[in-house]
Amino acid sequence: MILGMLVSAAIAVFGLLVALGRIGHPIDEQLVSNYGWSILIIGVALFVLFAFGRFSRGRKGRPT
Repeated sequence: MILGMLVSAAIAVFGLLVALGRIGHPIDEQLVSNYGWSILIIGVALFVLFAFGRFSRGRKGRPT
């Protein structure tokens, strides 16, 4: 789970850099920032998924 969280955080950072125009170049006069924002959203969603899995698994064994 930790490895998945780290990889998804790296994907989110990569997406943010693409969205801000730090990485990448225009392809056929199209901006790549739209692709960057979508990569950022995917990275954040994966991070939340792995974090939820990690923290919900830890609570199953505990009595309420």
